[in-house]
Amino acid sequence: MAAVLVHIDLDGDRPDASSLTALAAGRHIASNWGATLYATVLVHDPAHVNPSRAIESPMPKAVPLGPIEKALSQGGADKIIVALTRDPVAPLWAAVGHAWQGVVDRVRPRLVLFGADAPSAAELGPRTAARTGGRLLLRARATGIDEVQLRDRDGGYARASDGGASVALIGRADRPAPATEPSAIDVVVLAMPGTRDARIELVSSGPAEIVQTTSTLIALGDDVAEDRDVATSAKRLAALMNGHVVGGAAAAKAGAVTTKAVVDRTIGLAPELCITVGAIQIDVAGATSVVKIAATGPNRITTVDGALAGVASAALAELVKKLETA
Repeated sequence: MAAVLVHIDLDGDRPDASSLTALAAGRHIASNWGATLYATVLVHDPAHVNPSRAIESPMPKAVPLGPIEKALSQGGADKIIVALTRDPVAPLWAAVGHAWQGVVDRVRPRLVLFGADAPSAAELGPRTAARTGGRLLLRARATGIDEVQLRDRDGGYARASDGGASVALIGRADRPAPATEPSAIDVVVLAMPGTRDARIELVSSGPAEIVQTTSTLIALGDDVAEDRDVATSAKRLAALMNGHVVGGAAAAKAGAVTTKAVVDRTIGLAPELCITVGAIQIDVAGATSVVKIAATGPNRITTVDGALAGVASAALAELVKKLETA
């Protein structure tokens, strides 16, 4: 059976709007062609150990698939492929090319769709066409009723009776699939082989609301992430200072931060103020004011504007108390 494959970019824990437009067009085409509609999501799993080849794998508990699965089910996907990669996901072939190519090789689709305005479209779309030998439609839409065609604004088109593969960047869908009640859907989790190009340094692979923030960050080290008193005080401090609480994978696992607020040493941050709690290595801009609380062990931040020694939970709680009564 023919396959239509849609690449889904994520906006936080939801599918990108442009990707959902591509999925709607894919549903219209797949139904007319009698094809299976696959939606693929690339997911960063820091704990993932790269195998030598793509293998089916259980879903990591830290991956919040629920909202994504619901949106893709409502959008009309027949099957979802979740491709796990140990490298940060970014809209660059050097970062996700191995994982994405592995999905394409496994599905062998007749048609690959991207949302034209989705972050990955400009980079992954043309490269996918080049590697599969497919026709590239740069701003396409699905047209027709009896025989649906995928027609480019420059006159190119793809239809079920054509031979060969095609890759299309969907500008809009003439007949968007109506939203339906979410239903049970097949989900395949693939642990992907390979890794990103080591020559490429990903310095801004964190969530946009964290990377671009100009307010305050409270960064929790792994050594204090499981301390509930620290987590509670950090959230109170963030509320007082209109800031964000961030941390590493251990902090997310402990529930101290959300999965959207996980940062590591490769992510460049530029807040006005960064308060570090415990031992954490992060990369902040030189203009950032830094305050350390209960800092232990090596730390990349050598110049600080203030420090509180002692036990992290007590020092942080005291700071919050003084700010609340100020």
